[in-house]
Amino acid sequence: MNEIFLREFAAALQLSREKGIGAAAFRRLLDLCGMPSLALEHWQESFQDKPRSRQSRQKSPTAAMIEAAIAKIAGGEMQGYYYSQSGYPSQLNDLGEPPPVLFSSSPIRPVRFAAVVGARKISEAAIAPAQDMVRQLVSEGYAIVSGGAEGADAVALQKSLDSGAYTAAVFATGLDVVYPAANACLFEKIRQAGVLLSEMMPGARPQRSFFPARNRIIAALADVVAVVQAGENSGSLITAAWASRLGRRILILPPPNDADSTWAGSRR
Repeated sequence: MNEIFLREFAAALQLSREKGIGAAAFRRLLDLCGMPSLALEHWQESFQDKPRSRQSRQKSPTAAMIEAAIAKIAGGEMQGYYYSQSGYPSQLNDLGEPPPVLFSSSPIRPVRFAAVVGARKISEAAIAPAQDMVRQLVSEGYAIVSGGAEGADAVALQKSLDSGAYTAAVFATGLDVVYPAANACLFEKIRQAGVLLSEMMPGARPQRSFFPARNRIIAALADVVAVVQAGENSGSLITAAWASRLGRRILILPPPNDADSTWAGSRR
């Protein structure tokens, strides 16, 4: 592993975890300074006037997390990308606040993605149409991206794999956290034939707020976002809202005539 890259990625991770640095500030600093190490130095010299606080941070839990993440990358367990780096998905730049860093199971191919999302408790009536939707998108040359949830996400990802398409799953946890456990075998197939992605640090456990944040990445990666089934408060609607904001094409699977409340979001 390139030592310069490891140094710069470690700086990117540290900068992204600094108090007062959100995704927007991270982007501004990288655009200004060009390299994470220079951006971190600029931030500390300009806005941090207590050297002792920097020393204490070196022994903090955050520093240990960064060291562990770098060790995984250096050992080949996962890949790392930071905003503005070559190979960082350019589609994410459409977000005002793109993820400062990304972890992946393998290099991310520069492909056209279509996102297919929907209910965790997908109805029997939606499965075949969802599979048909994936098949059509793959035939149009799209790779498929979704979340890692049970239900519609799993149906879409499995059909994508079956179709021989490049397949990506975006986690709302660390890449080394298998959630949900029921999809462990599916994730392993994607690891072998596609890519697993996350902006979360290795070891991060699922939290409610992580999932809406994850959905913005799915929407930004995709040229097309297809919703196969969505309830009234479905996370799929968050993905669709982001897609609309970003000017992505949105496809909605029409609810059946006798559709119940689990299709309420699809009627909007």
